[in-house]
Amino acid sequence: MNKNLLLVLLVSIFFGCADDVEFNNPAVQANFESQSWRGVAFSAATQDGGLVIRAIRGTETLLLFTTRTDAGDYPLGGTNQSEARYTAADGTVYSTLNNQAPNPPPVQFTSDGLITITNVDLVNNTATGEFWFNAFTADGLNSVNFIDGVFFRVPILQNISETTGGTTCALATDVVAMLQTQVMGGAPSTSLCSQLEAALEIQLLSCGDASGDIQAILDTIDCNDDDGDGIPNSFEDVDMDGNLDNDDTDMDGTPNYLDDDDDNDGLLTILDIGDSDGDGIPNHLERDDDNDGILTQFEDPFTPLDTDGDGIINSLDNDDDGDGILTINENPDPNGDGDPSDALDTDMDGTPDYLQN
Repeated sequence: MNKNLLLVLLVSIFFGCADDVEFNNPAVQANFESQSWRGVAFSAATQDGGLVIRAIRGTETLLLFTTRTDAGDYPLGGTNQSEARYTAADGTVYSTLNNQAPNPPPVQFTSDGLITITNVDLVNNTATGEFWFNAFTADGLNSVNFIDGVFFRVPILQNISETTGGTTCALATDVVAMLQTQVMGGAPSTSLCSQLEAALEIQLLSCGDASGDIQAILDTIDCNDDDGDGIPNSFEDVDMDGNLDNDDTDMDGTPNYLDDDDDNDGLLTILDIGDSDGDGIPNHLERDDDNDGILTQFEDPFTPLDTDGDGIINSLDNDDDGDGILTINENPDPNGDGDPSDALDTDMDGTPDYLQN
Protein backbone atom coordinates (compact mmCIF):
# COMPACT_ATOMS: atom_id res chain seq x y z
CA MET A 1 0.00 0.00 0.00
CA ASN A 2 1.21 3.48 -0.77
CA LYS A 3 2.78 4.95 2.38
CA ASN A 4 1.10 8.31 1.86
CA LEU A 5 -2.31 6.66 1.58
CA LEU A 6 -1.63 4.70 4.76
CA LEU A 7 -0.71 7.92 6.55
CA VAL A 8 -3.95 9.55 5.43
CA LEU A 9 -5.96 6.58 6.68
CA LEU A 10 -4.22 6.63 10.05
CA VAL A 11 -4.83 10.37 10.44
CA SER A 12 -8.51 9.88 9.51
CA ILE A 13 -8.89 7.10 12.03
CA PHE A 14 -7.19 9.18 14.75
CA PHE A 15 -9.38 12.24 14.26
CA GLY A 16 -12.45 10.05 13.85
CA CYS A 17 -11.76 8.62 17.29
CA ALA A 18 -11.11 12.12 18.67
CA ASP A 19 -14.47 13.28 17.35
CA ASP A 20 -16.04 10.26 19.00
CA VAL A 21 -14.55 11.24 22.34
CA GLU A 22 -15.61 14.84 21.95
CA PHE A 23 -19.13 14.46 20.65
CA ASN A 24 -20.39 11.00 21.60
CA ASN A 25 -19.25 10.78 25.22
CA PRO A 26 -20.35 13.06 28.07
CA ALA A 27 -17.86 15.87 28.49
CA VAL A 28 -17.23 19.45 29.57
CA GLN A 29 -14.35 21.05 27.70
CA ALA A 30 -13.15 24.37 26.34
CA ASN A 31 -10.14 26.39 25.32
CA PHE A 32 -8.90 28.11 28.46
CA GLU A 33 -6.39 30.89 27.94
CA SER A 34 -5.44 29.24 24.60
CA GLN A 35 -4.96 25.84 26.28
CA SER A 36 -7.24 22.80 26.25
CA TRP A 37 -9.34 22.46 29.41
CA ARG A 38 -11.39 19.31 30.11
CA GLY A 39 -13.35 18.49 33.22
CA VAL A 40 -12.38 15.23 34.89
CA ALA A 41 -15.58 15.06 36.91
CA PHE A 42 -18.80 16.82 35.95
CA SER A 43 -22.52 16.87 36.62
CA ALA A 44 -25.60 19.04 36.23
CA ALA A 45 -28.56 20.04 38.36
CA THR A 46 -31.75 22.04 38.12
CA GLN A 47 -31.84 24.72 40.81
CA ASP A 48 -34.58 27.29 41.49
CA GLY A 49 -35.83 26.89 37.93
CA GLY A 50 -32.38 27.25 36.34
CA LEU A 51 -29.66 24.87 35.10
CA VAL A 52 -26.28 24.42 36.77
CA ILE A 53 -23.28 22.72 35.15
CA ARG A 54 -20.26 21.89 37.31
CA ALA A 55 -16.95 20.56 36.02
CA ILE A 56 -13.86 19.81 38.13
CA ARG A 57 -10.27 19.41 37.06
CA GLY A 58 -7.98 18.79 40.00
CA THR A 59 -8.59 21.72 42.36
CA GLU A 60 -10.15 23.87 39.62
CA THR A 61 -13.92 24.25 39.38
CA LEU A 62 -16.00 25.58 36.48
CA LEU A 63 -19.63 26.48 37.16
CA LEU A 64 -22.27 27.58 34.64
CA PHE A 65 -25.61 28.92 35.90
CA THR A 66 -28.59 29.79 33.69
CA THR A 67 -31.78 31.53 34.77
CA ARG A 68 -34.02 28.91 33.16
CA THR A 69 -33.72 25.38 31.79
CA ASP A 70 -35.24 26.18 28.38
CA ALA A 71 -33.16 25.71 25.26
CA GLY A 72 -31.76 29.04 24.12
CA ASP A 73 -29.14 31.70 24.69
CA TYR A 74 -28.27 33.09 28.13
CA PRO A 75 -26.06 36.21 27.90
CA LEU A 76 -23.43 36.80 30.58
CA GLY A 77 -21.97 39.97 32.07
CA GLY A 78 -23.47 43.39 32.56
CA THR A 79 -26.75 43.14 34.44
CA ASN A 80 -27.52 39.66 33.10
CA GLN A 81 -28.36 37.21 35.86
CA SER A 82 -26.90 34.01 34.37
CA GLU A 83 -23.37 33.38 35.57
CA ALA A 84 -20.13 31.65 34.61
CA ARG A 85 -17.72 31.17 37.51
CA TYR A 86 -14.23 29.71 37.52
CA THR A 87 -12.23 28.92 40.66
CA ALA A 88 -8.53 28.54 39.94
CA ALA A 89 -6.20 26.04 41.58
CA ASP A 90 -5.01 28.75 44.00
CA GLY A 91 -8.58 29.53 45.07
CA THR A 92 -8.98 32.76 43.08
CA VAL A 93 -12.58 33.18 41.95
CA TYR A 94 -13.52 34.72 38.60
CA SER A 95 -17.16 35.50 37.80
CA THR A 96 -19.10 37.14 34.98
CA LEU A 97 -21.16 38.88 37.67
CA ASN A 98 -18.11 41.01 38.48
CA ASN A 99 -18.30 44.21 36.45
CA GLN A 100 -17.07 46.98 38.74
CA ALA A 101 -14.81 46.95 41.78
CA PRO A 102 -16.87 47.60 44.94
CA ASN A 103 -14.48 50.06 46.59
CA PRO A 104 -13.76 53.60 45.31
CA PRO A 105 -12.24 54.67 43.09
CA PRO A 106 -14.29 52.33 40.88
CA VAL A 107 -12.39 50.15 38.45
CA GLN A 108 -14.39 49.72 35.27
CA PHE A 109 -14.17 46.35 33.53
CA THR A 110 -16.50 44.24 31.46
CA SER A 111 -17.36 40.60 31.92
CA ASP A 112 -19.23 39.04 29.02
CA GLY A 113 -20.06 35.73 27.42
CA LEU A 114 -22.85 33.39 26.45
CA ILE A 115 -24.24 30.07 27.60
CA THR A 116 -26.35 28.27 25.02
CA ILE A 117 -28.52 25.36 26.10
CA THR A 118 -29.24 23.16 23.10
CA ASN A 119 -31.02 20.38 24.96
CA VAL A 120 -32.12 19.37 28.43
CA ASP A 121 -33.19 15.73 28.16
CA LEU A 122 -35.46 15.05 31.12
CA VAL A 123 -35.96 11.44 30.02
CA ASN A 124 -32.29 10.54 30.13
CA ASN A 125 -31.47 13.36 32.57
CA THR A 126 -28.70 15.00 30.57
CA ALA A 127 -27.87 18.56 29.51
CA THR A 128 -26.06 19.69 26.34
CA GLY A 129 -24.90 23.10 25.19
CA GLU A 130 -22.05 25.50 24.52
CA PHE A 131 -20.39 28.44 26.26
CA TRP A 132 -17.75 31.12 26.18
CA PHE A 133 -16.95 33.89 28.60
CA ASN A 134 -14.56 36.46 29.99
CA ALA A 135 -14.74 36.67 33.79
CA PHE A 136 -13.02 38.91 36.33
CA THR A 137 -12.02 38.81 39.94
CA ALA A 138 -14.06 41.02 42.27
CA ASP A 139 -11.40 43.74 42.18
CA GLY A 140 -11.33 43.70 38.38
CA LEU A 141 -7.57 43.30 38.26
CA ASN A 142 -7.45 39.77 36.85
CA SER A 143 -9.50 37.90 34.27
CA VAL A 144 -9.84 34.53 32.58
CA ASN A 145 -11.06 33.61 29.12
CA PHE A 146 -12.89 30.46 28.05
CA ILE A 147 -13.87 29.96 24.39
CA ASP A 148 -15.29 27.13 22.28
CA GLY A 149 -16.78 25.57 25.40
CA VAL A 150 -18.99 22.51 25.17
CA PHE A 151 -20.99 20.58 27.75
CA PHE A 152 -22.27 17.40 26.15
CA ARG A 153 -24.79 15.01 27.67
CA VAL A 154 -23.75 16.01 31.16
CA PRO A 155 -25.70 13.86 33.63
CA ILE A 156 -28.26 15.69 35.76
CA LEU A 157 -27.53 14.24 39.19
CA GLN A 158 -28.89 17.01 41.45
CA ASN A 159 -25.72 16.87 43.53
CA ILE A 160 -24.56 20.48 43.24
CA SER A 161 -24.60 22.63 46.37
CA GLU A 162 -23.09 25.81 44.89
CA THR A 163 -25.56 28.60 44.21
CA THR A 164 -25.43 31.50 41.80
CA GLY A 165 -24.89 35.09 42.78
CA GLY A 166 -27.47 36.00 40.15
CA THR A 167 -31.21 35.40 40.17
CA THR A 168 -33.10 32.67 38.35
CA CYS A 169 -36.37 33.34 36.58
CA ALA A 170 -38.37 31.50 39.23
CA LEU A 171 -36.80 33.45 42.10
CA ALA A 172 -37.20 36.78 40.27
CA THR A 173 -40.87 36.04 39.61
CA ASP A 174 -41.44 35.19 43.28
CA VAL A 175 -39.88 38.48 44.38
CA VAL A 176 -42.06 40.48 41.98
CA ALA A 177 -45.19 38.66 43.22
CA MET A 178 -44.25 39.35 46.85
CA LEU A 179 -43.73 43.07 46.20
CA GLN A 180 -46.97 43.32 44.22
CA THR A 181 -48.80 41.73 47.16
CA GLN A 182 -47.35 44.38 49.46
CA VAL A 183 -48.53 47.10 47.09
CA MET A 184 -52.03 45.64 46.93
CA GLY A 185 -52.01 45.23 50.70
CA GLY A 186 -52.15 48.99 51.13
CA ALA A 187 -48.52 49.70 51.95
CA PRO A 188 -47.31 51.60 48.87
CA SER A 189 -44.27 53.84 49.17
CA THR A 190 -41.62 55.34 46.94
CA SER A 191 -39.14 52.84 48.39
CA LEU A 192 -41.44 49.92 47.57
CA CYS A 193 -41.98 51.33 44.08
CA SER A 194 -38.24 51.46 43.47
CA GLN A 195 -37.85 47.90 44.76
CA LEU A 196 -40.61 46.70 42.43
CA GLU A 197 -39.09 48.50 39.45
CA ALA A 198 -35.68 46.92 40.13
CA ALA A 199 -37.26 43.48 40.62
CA LEU A 200 -39.13 43.75 37.32
CA GLU A 201 -35.91 44.66 35.53
CA ILE A 202 -34.22 41.57 36.99
CA GLN A 203 -37.26 39.46 36.06
CA LEU A 204 -37.01 40.70 32.49
CA LEU A 205 -33.31 39.79 32.36
CA SER A 206 -33.84 36.40 34.04
CA CYS A 207 -37.00 35.27 32.28
CA GLY A 208 -36.89 37.03 28.95
CA ASP A 209 -39.97 38.89 27.74
CA ALA A 210 -41.13 37.53 24.40
CA SER A 211 -44.68 38.81 25.01
CA GLY A 212 -43.50 42.26 26.08
CA ASP A 213 -45.68 42.12 29.19
CA ILE A 214 -42.88 42.84 31.68
CA GLN A 215 -41.58 45.77 29.66
CA ALA A 216 -45.13 47.12 29.37
CA ILE A 217 -45.38 47.22 33.18
CA LEU A 218 -41.96 48.84 33.45
CA ASP A 219 -42.99 51.49 30.93
CA THR A 220 -45.89 52.56 33.15
CA ILE A 221 -44.01 52.68 36.46
CA ASP A 222 -43.57 56.20 37.79
CA CYS A 223 -42.02 56.31 41.25
CA ASN A 224 -42.34 60.09 41.54
CA ASP A 225 -44.74 61.45 44.16
CA ASP A 226 -46.21 64.58 42.59
CA ASP A 227 -48.64 65.39 45.42
CA GLY A 228 -46.24 64.55 48.25
CA ASP A 229 -48.69 62.14 49.87
CA GLY A 230 -46.18 59.32 50.27
CA ILE A 231 -47.69 57.27 47.46
CA PRO A 232 -45.81 57.03 44.13
CA ASN A 233 -47.74 58.19 41.10
CA SER A 234 -47.99 54.69 39.60
CA PHE A 235 -49.68 53.33 42.72
CA GLU A 236 -52.39 55.97 42.41
CA ASP A 237 -53.58 54.42 39.15
CA VAL A 238 -56.54 52.76 40.88
CA ASP A 239 -58.10 51.22 37.77
CA MET A 240 -54.63 50.16 36.51
CA ASP A 241 -55.28 51.37 32.98
CA GLY A 242 -52.04 53.36 32.73
CA ASN A 243 -53.87 56.69 32.80
CA LEU A 244 -53.34 58.64 36.03
CA ASP A 245 -55.72 61.43 35.10
CA ASN A 246 -58.92 59.36 35.25
CA ASP A 247 -58.48 58.22 38.87
CA ASP A 248 -60.29 60.69 41.13
CA THR A 249 -61.66 58.84 44.17
CA ASP A 250 -63.42 61.80 45.78
CA MET A 251 -64.61 63.24 42.45
CA ASP A 252 -63.31 66.69 43.32
CA GLY A 253 -61.78 67.26 39.89
CA THR A 254 -58.22 66.63 41.06
CA PRO A 255 -56.81 63.21 40.14
CA ASN A 256 -55.44 61.16 43.03
CA TYR A 257 -51.79 61.55 42.02
CA LEU A 258 -52.16 65.33 42.43
CA ASP A 259 -54.53 65.24 45.45
CA ASP A 260 -53.08 65.11 48.98
CA ASP A 261 -56.42 63.85 50.39
CA ASP A 262 -57.58 61.28 47.86
CA ASP A 263 -60.85 60.36 49.56
CA ASN A 264 -61.62 63.83 50.96
CA ASP A 265 -62.19 62.44 54.44
CA GLY A 266 -60.34 65.29 56.11
CA LEU A 267 -57.31 63.13 56.82
CA LEU A 268 -54.34 63.66 54.52
CA THR A 269 -53.45 60.63 52.45
CA ILE A 270 -49.95 60.51 53.93
CA LEU A 271 -51.56 59.92 57.36
CA ASP A 272 -54.44 57.77 56.11
CA ILE A 273 -52.55 54.47 55.95
CA GLY A 274 -53.50 50.82 56.19
CA ASP A 275 -56.81 49.03 55.62
CA SER A 276 -58.52 49.23 58.99
CA ASP A 277 -61.69 47.36 58.10
CA GLY A 278 -59.91 44.69 56.03
CA ASP A 279 -62.19 45.15 53.05
CA GLY A 280 -59.35 45.33 50.52
CA ILE A 281 -59.74 49.08 50.02
CA PRO A 282 -56.93 51.08 51.64
CA ASN A 283 -57.94 53.80 54.07
CA HIS A 284 -56.71 56.60 51.83
CA LEU A 285 -59.28 55.57 49.20
CA GLU A 286 -62.17 54.98 51.60
CA ARG A 287 -64.26 57.64 53.30
CA ASP A 288 -65.34 55.30 56.11
CA ASP A 289 -62.08 53.69 57.18
CA ASP A 290 -63.50 51.42 59.86
CA ASN A 291 -66.78 50.63 58.05
CA ASP A 292 -68.88 51.64 61.05
CA GLY A 293 -71.39 53.70 59.07
CA ILE A 294 -69.84 57.03 60.04
CA LEU A 295 -67.61 58.87 57.59
CA THR A 296 -64.06 59.29 58.84
CA GLN A 297 -64.30 63.07 58.57
CA PHE A 298 -66.98 63.06 61.30
CA GLU A 299 -64.88 61.01 63.73
CA ASP A 300 -62.38 63.79 64.40
CA PRO A 301 -59.35 62.36 62.59
CA PHE A 302 -57.31 65.52 63.33
CA THR A 303 -57.98 65.52 67.09
CA PRO A 304 -58.30 61.76 67.47
CA LEU A 305 -60.89 60.57 69.96
CA ASP A 306 -60.67 57.18 71.61
CA THR A 307 -63.96 56.91 73.49
CA ASP A 308 -63.37 53.46 74.98
CA GLY A 309 -59.68 54.01 75.69
CA ASP A 310 -58.64 50.84 73.91
CA GLY A 311 -55.80 52.51 72.01
CA ILE A 312 -57.74 52.55 68.74
CA ILE A 313 -59.07 55.97 67.74
CA ASN A 314 -62.76 56.16 66.86
CA SER A 315 -62.15 56.70 63.15
CA LEU A 316 -60.43 53.30 63.02
CA ASP A 317 -62.52 51.51 65.67
CA ASN A 318 -65.64 49.60 64.66
CA ASP A 319 -66.88 49.57 68.29
CA ASP A 320 -66.27 53.13 69.45
CA ASP A 321 -67.60 52.72 73.00
CA GLY A 322 -66.28 49.20 73.57
CA ASP A 323 -69.63 47.85 74.70
CA GLY A 324 -69.43 44.74 72.52
CA ILE A 325 -71.97 46.08 70.05
CA LEU A 326 -70.52 47.24 66.74
CA THR A 327 -71.02 50.93 66.11
CA ILE A 328 -72.82 50.22 62.85
CA ASN A 329 -75.43 48.24 64.83
CA GLU A 330 -76.14 51.12 67.23
CA ASN A 331 -77.90 53.18 64.57
CA PRO A 332 -75.24 55.91 64.36
CA ASP A 333 -76.64 57.45 61.18
CA PRO A 334 -80.36 56.87 60.61
CA ASN A 335 -80.52 58.87 57.36
CA GLY A 336 -77.44 57.15 55.92
CA ASP A 337 -75.52 60.23 54.86
CA GLY A 338 -72.46 59.34 56.94
CA ASP A 339 -73.01 62.23 59.37
CA PRO A 340 -73.83 60.98 62.90
CA SER A 341 -75.57 64.19 63.98
CA ASP A 342 -78.85 62.26 63.85
CA ALA A 343 -77.50 59.22 65.72
CA LEU A 344 -79.82 57.32 68.04
CA ASP A 345 -79.69 58.53 71.69
CA THR A 346 -82.04 56.17 73.54
CA ASP A 347 -81.77 57.78 76.98
CA MET A 348 -81.79 61.31 75.56
CA ASP A 349 -78.77 62.33 77.65
CA GLY A 350 -76.98 64.02 74.75
CA THR A 351 -74.54 61.16 74.15
CA PRO A 352 -75.51 58.89 71.26
CA ASP A 353 -75.73 55.15 71.90
CA TYR A 354 -72.65 54.37 69.79
CA LEU A 355 -70.50 56.45 72.16
CA GLN A 356 -72.10 55.28 75.40
CA ASN A 357 -71.56 51.89 76.99
